[in-house]
Amino acid sequence: MISLKKQLKRRLLLYMAGVMLVLLLVMNIAMQRLISDYVFTGLQHDAESIISVLHQNAKSQWTVDPSHLSTVYDRVRSGHYYVIKAGNEIIRSRSLFDLDTPDLSLEGDVEFAPASTGSMDGPGKEEWLIYQQLVQKNNQSIVIWVAEDIHPVNKQLLEFSLIIVFIIALLALLQYMAQQNLLNRAFVIFDQLREHVKSVRQQGSIFEMHQVPEEISPLVTEIDRLLEHQHKRIERTRNAISNLAHEIKRPLQILSLNSDALADETQAIDQIKAIIDRELKRAKISGVSHASDFFNAQEDCPFLLEMMQRMYPGVAVEIENFKDLPIIHLDRVDMLELIGNLLDNACKFSQQKVIVMLQVTEKSMLLEIEDDGPGVKSEALEKITQRGFRLDESQAGHGLGLTICADIIDIYQGDLNFFPSDLGGLKVIVTLPLDH
Repeated sequence: MISLKKQLKRRLLLYMAGVMLVLLLVMNIAMQRLISDYVFTGLQHDAESIISVLHQNAKSQWTVDPSHLSTVYDRVRSGHYYVIKAGNEIIRSRSLFDLDTPDLSLEGDVEFAPASTGSMDGPGKEEWLIYQQLVQKNNQSIVIWVAEDIHPVNKQLLEFSLIIVFIIALLALLQYMAQQNLLNRAFVIFDQLREHVKSVRQQGSIFEMHQVPEEISPLVTEIDRLLEHQHKRIERTRNAISNLAHEIKRPLQILSLNSDALADETQAIDQIKAIIDRELKRAKISGVSHASDFFNAQEDCPFLLEMMQRMYPGVAVEIENFKDLPIIHLDRVDMLELIGNLLDNACKFSQQKVIVMLQVTEKSMLLEIEDDGPGVKSEALEKITQRGFRLDESQAGHGLGLTICADIIDIYQGDLNFFPSDLGGLKVIVTLPLDH
């Protein structure tokens, strides 16, 4: 069965991971864009500064006065470079040293020639952001190229990103733990609901839950209505069966007196009377009880013994150690009907003695009933619980008792087994799990 709580936890984790990844991606793109814009703005300012100190000497050669520029352009491989192309003249910053001069290819009308930006790989691990512009000075078109190595900045950005990842992951973990705590607290209401329903099922208490969340309130209301409806229907069914049996019994007695000469009709009437007697006996065995009462061996076993002694006065029924047993958390009516039918079947075929043993552990209830009757052949053991199968046609009944027992045991997901008894008859072993 799929756990709703696990599904919510899994989806919450995936959602948070997705949000974190998107956040990191957007943050990285934004920071890269911010750094690039900042560097390009600086390169543009440097280009304007270089143009301002660019002039022609007495020989009409273009020169740059380095005293008016930052010293970073004088240090070899400093990460800041410029190249100026004026006609056939090329002026390089000292920082380029022996590096190849980039291709400066801007041409056209200076007024309409836009500045260009971009990136390229520099020597070693350097990553250059470049700014290139076509300007006109002294009626001559000049191309100026400025570059800056952003590898150190990217390295710092990576370190910063790792720190941010760690912080976000830590915050996500804390948020996830907080969400799990809230989720667990929210699911407590379902545990309370289960305990209330269990209490109604086992103890017959009234189903009452107050101060439930608005989302759960309709479910609680419907469960309350269902339990009330189920209780009324069970009571109505029991009353109807009891009334039907009592109402039919008197007309059948009259028919039986008037049909002594008709053997077939008499046999059919006797069968109907046997069915009615059996249903009345089941009602007596079950007693007056709510459907959710527990089976109390100390109180209910003497009741069963008394019923068996009335129906089978020549059979001694012995229930071992029932006075020391705790209350068994199983439906009282079901247990009375189960044990009563098994006892009835054992007494019916017994000669003198029936022994019953009840054992209760934390996880299960063990019931053993054996008699000193004729026993059952091995080939009949497999068919014994089939509906309508009878061990002895000479005995009264319609072979439904053990089938009813098998149905009750199946409801509780228990086991029903038959073995030869040391007393000479049949030994029935029933195991029922206990759900505490």
